[in-house]
Amino acid sequence: MTSDWQRSLVTLAGVTVAVVIIAALYWAKSIFIPVALAIFLAFVLYPPVMWLHRHGLGRTPAVIVLVAGVLLVAIGIGIGVSHQLMTLAETLPDRKEAIEAKVAAAKHWVVGSGDNRFGQFVDDIIQVIQPRKKEAQPVVVEAAGPGLASKWDTYIGPAAEFLGQAAFTFILTVFMLIRREDLRNRMIWFLGDGKVTTTTRAVDDASQRISRYLLMQLMINTSFGLIISLGLFVLGVSNALLWGFIAAVMRYVPYIGTWIGLIPPVLFSFATAPAWGGGWGQPISVFVLFIGLELLCNNIFEPWLYGSSMGLSEVAQLVAAGFWAFLWGPIGLILSGPLTACLLVLGKHVRRLEFLGVLLGDTPALEPRVAFYQRLAARDQDEASDVALEAAKRDGIDAALETVVIPALYLARRDLDEGDLEQADFRMVIRDAREVAEELASLREQSAEVTEEERVRVLVVPSRDDAEQLAAEILAGMLEPSRWEVRVAGDETLASELVAQVEDFRPAIVVFVALPPGGLSHCRYLVSRVRAKCPDVRLVVGRWGSPEPAPGETLPSIKGADGVDHTLSNSRKRLTELHSVLMSEITKQQKSHARREPVGTAGA
Repeated sequence: MTSDWQRSLVTLAGVTVAVVIIAALYWAKSIFIPVALAIFLAFVLYPPVMWLHRHGLGRTPAVIVLVAGVLLVAIGIGIGVSHQLMTLAETLPDRKEAIEAKVAAAKHWVVGSGDNRFGQFVDDIIQVIQPRKKEAQPVVVEAAGPGLASKWDTYIGPAAEFLGQAAFTFILTVFMLIRREDLRNRMIWFLGDGKVTTTTRAVDDASQRISRYLLMQLMINTSFGLIISLGLFVLGVSNALLWGFIAAVMRYVPYIGTWIGLIPPVLFSFATAPAWGGGWGQPISVFVLFIGLELLCNNIFEPWLYGSSMGLSEVAQLVAAGFWAFLWGPIGLILSGPLTACLLVLGKHVRRLEFLGVLLGDTPALEPRVAFYQRLAARDQDEASDVALEAAKRDGIDAALETVVIPALYLARRDLDEGDLEQADFRMVIRDAREVAEELASLREQSAEVTEEERVRVLVVPSRDDAEQLAAEILAGMLEPSRWEVRVAGDETLASELVAQVEDFRPAIVVFVALPPGGLSHCRYLVSRVRAKCPDVRLVVGRWGSPEPAPGETLPSIKGADGVDHTLSNSRKRLTELHSVLMSEITKQQKSHARREPVGTAGA
């Protein structure tokens, strides 16, 4: 068993490794950003490369042709956006008077004129926050022209760094596409643990899912930007290509990207709008264009093109966006969505990275049975009931009782035996679980009219405590009243009283419920007492609720029992198979003892 200091050492090592990785991502971002961009482009361009390759073009020529085309398109877009950006920077100061008039009109519309009290209050607040400076006499100082070092730090250095990173990204993308199989094999060696076939299938599936997702995302975002540019051009908004490019890029930012891309064109339109619509027609039209197109993409095109969702958690996406933005700035914010999707798919397909699937995925971190028990132990019966009802809605009532409620009884018994759960808390867990089980049972459809002549008698015996009593009641509720007459013994019934019940009720089958852990000794004692008095009765033991036994592990044998079942469904299956056999035996007994009440049947 792992000791506390060993667990602390493992935790400390994990934290240290995480800190080192984060520090390396931050300080070496000049290297990691081109690598991340190259991986993103490799995933996006791989499907078209394979399409060209399947149509007769070699792998290397296909990669060169496609990457060259993408590069030319990117250069063209960059030139157009840069030109419009410079035009905006040159012409925006010329609109100073129009902008000031629009701002004044908007202020008058919102707070009224400065003559009323509220308008005066707003003016006073603005004056406190940003007091007006006293006019000073202008002094003209002619500065010397910037030197070469200043120009290098201001312009040449950043431009050279950008071009170097772009060239590195371009070359790395080309080689990733050409040597994709070699990179895949190296990843299989690193992650495979000797399971080459399984890891190959997982890596290929993950690669295909990521490529398809990122390609569809690129198509949707590009189309979004083109439609925005066209719509703004029709509305008469200047620099439409620039605003469409910003909208397409910002759409990579999860949830808030569209709203960020909406702000610049709306503000620009507000400041420079023509007179139609009272000066508000164009800004409102721009706002409606963005919102309408976003609704169409979210509700129609994305579900259609993406197919099933990637399963990303909303909170994880937002946290990842903040994390990558902190590390790599704006480019990290844009790449946060693709990076998070890649990490999630790897976490779902690679065993060593399962923790990423738990952290980033939208699937529950706890299994329903564990979540149900955890809520009961926390005395939150309402949320526990929600977990059980959701499982019943998804899998059925009987499946929810077997896979959620019964395992929770086992977990409670385990914690009680290990001292992690007090006796009072254990009783409260069982009480709340009983109420939830009754709530689920009330949703079950009523069975047909009972015909006593066809029923077989079953006695369900809890071996020890309230948990087994509840499990016995659950089994009794699952058996069809039209086929079975079921009686549940009390959990405090003594062995002699149990034998008397068997002799009085005369069942055909006795089911002993002995939930793990422990309890086998008392169960063996009860089985031996009943077997000694009633040798013809079939005896079945249910050890339900615990996890599946390991391969090669066998269930404990109980002398005198006709079978031991690990799951509740196995016990029900055994009873179903025995029903026809018992009915045939009962029919023979009825014919040979016409005047005696047959053993194991209801009525006579």
